[in-house]
Formats: sequence, structure tokens, C-alpha cells
Amino acid sequence: MNVDKIDEANELRQAEDLVQATADIVRQESGAGLLIQAAEICHRLDGQNNRPPQAVEFGSLLKKTMDENEDIRELVAGDGSLYYFSTRFMTGAYATVLLKKRGDPLRLIADIVRQNAADYLRPVPLDLFMQSPFDFAHRDILKMLEQMETLEAFIDIARTTTSASREFLYSTHFLEPAHASMMAEWIDVGQLENP
Repeated sequence: MNVDKIDEANELRQAEDLVQATADIVRQESGAGLLIQAAEICHRLDGQNNRPPQAVEFGSLLKKTMDENEDIRELVAGDGSLYYFSTRFMTGAYATVLLKKRGDPLRLIADIVRQNAADYLRPVPLDLFMQSPFDFAHRDILKMLEQMETLEAFIDIARTTTSASREFLYSTHFLEPAHASMMAEWIDVGQLENP
């Protein structure tokens, strides 16, 4: 076996190891319920002394990792930065919520409220945003809603309160106030009293 063949075999093995290390990093973060940025993957590989060879561009390594590992997916943030996750540990919808939460939580809340109003004709309980994957504190949600009330982009986001004092959000683009109130009452009180 000549030196060129040995070098070629070593480079191939090194490339395979890099792909595996990259996939492992993404899976580890996803298993912890987190997204990981491309820059962080590069930093972690460097910390493990898994530096991509000069001939391998980092973007190519990420593409190869996704090509060879069907569970590794990419998301693009509003600013163009790239994030990665593994579908072994989270769905695409969950990953998208995590990404939006990083960027613009007001838009995230509005998008969830609008989607539920448009697709399911129902309001969303305010306390939903205190649960995973949102994990907002109640006081922070109230502050965000106050902010939304002052911004034209969120003029359609409205609130209704049930007889059990639970607050719901809905979009006036898709639900009439009376319908939203009736559905909130049914979700919060009616379903429990009429199993």
C-alpha cells in the first residue's frame, strides 16, 4: 500500500469520525431539550481536538452529517444563523418553538394564538406559555401582553376570562369575541362538568 492510499484512508476515517462527532454533539444537546448553533458545534469539535482538516469546509461537514444521519435537522433563525437538532429527541414543531423563543417571544405567543384560532377555532389558555417548551414566568407573560397591546403587529391578540378565572388568548382575525369566550368556558369548565 503506498503512502497516498494510506493518507487517503486516514482522511476518510477522520472525515467519518468528524461526522459522527458532529451528530453526537447535536443529539446530546437535543436530548437535553436544546438547539445548538453551528458555531457552537464548531467550538465543541475544536475542544475535542476534532478539527476539520483544512480541505473540509465546516458547512460541508454539517451537510454531510445531515445527509448521513436522517435525524439531524437544520433550522434557520430570522438573522440567518443556523441551529441544529435531532428528531430522536424533539419534533420539528418543538424545535421551531425553541428557535422562536430565542428570537422574538412576542411573535411566538402571537403565532401560537393565531394558529390555534385559525386551525382549531379555539382560544389558548394563558398558562400554556408557562409550560414546556415555552417556560415563561407568569409575570413575564403579563409584561409581554402589555407590550403587545401597544404594538400594531399584535392588535388582533385579545383576552377572555372564564367563570373559573382562567385567562385565555385568541386572535380577532379568526375568532369573534363571543365565540372565543364560549370556547374558553367550554375548555376550562364545560368539559370537566360534562365528561
